[in-house]
Amino acid sequence: MKKALVMLLVLTCLSAAAFADMAARPAITYGGEITYGFIGTSSATADGWPNGEINLTLPIDANNYVYMGVAGWQTLPRFNTTTGVASTGSTINPATDAAFLQDFYGRTDIGGVLGVDKMMVDPVLYGGFGVYDLPGYGVTEYGNERVAAIGIDNGSADGIFGNEAGSGYGLVALDTKIMGLVNVVLAASGTAFTQSNQQSLVGLYGGVGPVSFEAGWALWNSNKGYVPVGLQYATTMGDLGLTVMANARLDMNTAAHTVVGAGAKVTYQIFRVDAAIITFYNIQNNMTAKLTGDLEAAFTPNVGIVISPYFNFDSNAKDAFDTLEAFLKLTFGAANVKIGYLYMANGAGDLNAGADYAPNSNSNNGGIWLETDFNF
Repeated sequence: MKKALVMLLVLTCLSAAAFADMAARPAITYGGEITYGFIGTSSATADGWPNGEINLTLPIDANNYVYMGVAGWQTLPRFNTTTGVASTGSTINPATDAAFLQDFYGRTDIGGVLGVDKMMVDPVLYGGFGVYDLPGYGVTEYGNERVAAIGIDNGSADGIFGNEAGSGYGLVALDTKIMGLVNVVLAASGTAFTQSNQQSLVGLYGGVGPVSFEAGWALWNSNKGYVPVGLQYATTMGDLGLTVMANARLDMNTAAHTVVGAGAKVTYQIFRVDAAIITFYNIQNNMTAKLTGDLEAAFTPNVGIVISPYFNFDSNAKDAFDTLEAFLKLTFGAANVKIGYLYMANGAGDLNAGADYAPNSNSNNGGIWLETDFNF
């Protein structure tokens, strides 16, 4: 009997200690987005999943956590359609129902562990699977002017580790904040020493008052690498907000394709106007430019309109007026509904920029679209 009572007491103490440890840990946090919609004309229709992901932050202690991002939008079913043929309503079944792991890494605040004054030097270590890029600066919703947002990935305009648009890599990164003003980044992937797909990053980014800056060097799947540089000025004066930015990606490789992005954004009460110009190389390998922007008016917190055109300055392109998205946005807390129209040029030399808001480009046919979006 005594043995049973002692065992019960031990188990009770262990359970209490376990619950106390769980209660002492920071809470698990999550976030994500689910977006689905469809677009069509009288002759062609399509649907899509622009977003379908959930992100989990699993704290270990005050200075350590594990982050996992899972996306399902790449494998979710959609309507089976053919250009010029009305939808039959059948679905395209994904090759696999498995979710797509887009981020899985650990983060350690070394400065916090060692008790270093964070206003002086605060190194943070990342290790795992994902992407790590410099921030890049942009003002438009398309965001293609953020040409300096590069580092370790196959995409572009990705931002910092864990917010990717390109393919992830296994990598280790050390991001050290100095004097609370500038972050110095050293990062390398497992492909850094190979003869192809090299991925590594040395850079810095930060800000002083209204001025933000970045500069670095990244192999970015090349032999000699790229030098990204960027500068942004952002300020507010009462109801008026102004942002001006410029960044460049200097190509150090033999077939040099240096590109530049610059733009400005003005906000005033319910209105937002922005525009950006981006250089690119056409099929003749000559540098040219494109212009994009947005006009937005939020009449109430629940109702707004957005108009976003895209212009092509390539003299060899058939159409200068390349793309237009215009829609009405209705917001209901964490959810919103968008009803709009997408136009896309289909001539030689057109940008084929794709849809930014619409769920699908409808094989460049565009059309009327409806989309729902849930953020959590």
